[in-house]
Amino acid sequence: MRVLLFCALALLSVLSACATPSQPTAMAVSGVSVASKSSETVSITVTGGRVTSSTYVSQISDADFREALRQSILKSALFSQVLDDNSGRYRLGAYIGALTQPLMGMSLTVDLEVSYTLVDSTTGKAVWQQSIATSYTATGSDSIVAATRLRLANEAAARKNIEAAIAAMGDLGLR
Repeated sequence: MRVLLFCALALLSVLSACATPSQPTAMAVSGVSVASKSSETVSITVTGGRVTSSTYVSQISDADFREALRQSILKSALFSQVLDDNSGRYRLGAYIGALTQPLMGMSLTVDLEVSYTLVDSTTGKAVWQQSIATSYTATGSDSIVAATRLRLANEAAARKNIEAAIAAMGDLGLR
């Protein structure tokens, strides 16, 4: 009986491991093609994210989403450069409005909604605004550990969201 209880507790600890934050490199998009590229610079601000606590579920922080967005913009060459301050010709704001995650299950579907605003800093006018909703389902074949499945679903939903945003901005014909 003790051995059975020990095995059950060991299995439970493996399946419910500590939460780890979503990784920028796993959320970044590579190989996205854009219809037109801008020779101008962009600055990025992200709000609405949450920092992951080891005792809670995996989250997407502002800093990690910003870094994934920065890497994706550079890889796609949508803008010539991403600046770390607000001095870019364009200012891209991303607000993580909703990150919906399941409490448990073998298949974990994460829904992510991000509202984007691209502002021309010379005129102060918004040139593009869009709210993009994406989702992704991670299954037991992705990982046996629930915390890892949830992180993988977060990262994939974010990657799909960033890809859609870059494609939409690429259709704007920015100079």
